[in-house]
Amino acid sequence: MLPIGMGYYILFSMTRIYLIRHADAYDEEGVQLNDYHLNNFGKVQALQLAKRLSGNKFDVMYCSKIKRAIETCEIVNEQHDNEVVYSSKFNEVGSEDWPQPTVITKPKILADYKVTSDRIYQIFKQVINEDKDKEVAIFTHGNWIRVLLVKIVANGNHEAFAHFMVSNSSLTIIDVDSGGFEHIVTVSDGAHTHLYETKI
Repeated sequence: MLPIGMGYYILFSMTRIYLIRHADAYDEEGVQLNDYHLNNFGKVQALQLAKRLSGNKFDVMYCSKIKRAIETCEIVNEQHDNEVVYSSKFNEVGSEDWPQPTVITKPKILADYKVTSDRIYQIFKQVINEDKDKEVAIFTHGNWIRVLLVKIVANGNHEAFAHFMVSNSSLTIIDVDSGGFEHIVTVSDGAHTHLYETKI
């Protein structure tokens, strides 16, 4: 820590978490079942993401046990050859009762949302504690990331859930300083899908 006067300090120690939503796995009718493989467009997205992250040095990689996340992780990891920890802790969450963007719903108490929110935040804190000062990639799912963001910025208020959109193959980056404070660096960043031309 570096003192800067008036009792304030700069915290240099930082853990960086890359929350990566899997690439596209919807079918031709726009349906994504629980354990779909990536479609061709999703494979292109994953290759674009891999190009963007090729210069990163990840200390740890975690991944959901659902196929679309695993396949995204495998494509990205071809650039890194890291050992990956696969865990159902990072699997998709949610139900049709949860509020969604563009859908008007009446406010209601969602007990399952609160339980899920608390659980995901504890998983996140566990990763921070176990991988302190490291660069960590977590290949997971849209709702998982949205729940965590809402927990951080709105104390888990489920009404804020609908205000977040997390795109396929996007990056959401959170830095956590040595004091445990979360700094949200970027949300649903998909710039790589425009920067890199990739064919399969």
